[in-house]
Amino acid sequence: MEDGIYIHQKTRKISEPKEPQISVITVVYNGKKHLEQTILSVLNQRYNKIEYIIIDGNSTDGTLDIIKKYEDQIDYWLSEPDNGIYDAMNKGIDLAKGEWINFMNAGDKFYESNTIEKVFKECDLHADFIYGHHQINYDQNFSKIQKALPIQNLWKGMVFCHQSLFVKASLMKRYKFNRKNTMNADYEFIYSAYINNFRFYNTGIVVSSILAGGLSDSGCLRRVKDHWSIARTYSKSIKIDIYYMLLLTDTFLKKILKDILPKKFVNSMRSKF
Repeated sequence: MEDGIYIHQKTRKISEPKEPQISVITVVYNGKKHLEQTILSVLNQRYNKIEYIIIDGNSTDGTLDIIKKYEDQIDYWLSEPDNGIYDAMNKGIDLAKGEWINFMNAGDKFYESNTIEKVFKECDLHADFIYGHHQINYDQNFSKIQKALPIQNLWKGMVFCHQSLFVKASLMKRYKFNRKNTMNADYEFIYSAYINNFRFYNTGIVVSSILAGGLSDSGCLRRVKDHWSIARTYSKSIKIDIYYMLLLTDTFLKKILKDILPKKFVNSMRSKF
């Protein structure tokens, strides 16, 4: 413990030259309930060259007990106050030593134990962004696979989730996330990269399994407004304005229906779309 900050660093393994080293970063704050499944998902990956980093925001609910339970298998973790999720994610970027970075935050997990192995077995390593599909878990009884959309559709919003994304570490260290954008800095970062002709590769693989009801889900209307603002930064097309005006209306109506209709009926409708 240094000046009120808990720090632990494992002795790093010497990397073999053939496969790229992957830095998986987990950001957590008071996530005791779900953190362990995320940690086990990372530790159980069959891919050998994984560096695992956990950034905790000074949790008080017992999260540190979970981290310390596995600290001999974690390359680096720290616990200190931060200025929001993207500040914490930037801290993880600074610490990462791998060639690629993935964010698998508390409550989320890799879809299978061989996910990273599958992603990097046949992917295009000349790409800057490697991504895939994800599974959304709405509750214990219902989940669905959300396929990643073509990157050309990015102006309509996120075409994949950040848990299913691997980014070249050199790129992330150069640009990082905009901490002033407290909810959609990942979309801002990805959109800027796309507009500036960085290379994207869709693996066609289900990469992650995530919990519904996260930060972006709880602020769905703000998310749409932020996406609209970011898209208009790069294009003042009337097509974009019309699309987002309709999307705002659709999102607002869906939110009302979700709040008043039985969960079983809502899940039934989700399974059809």
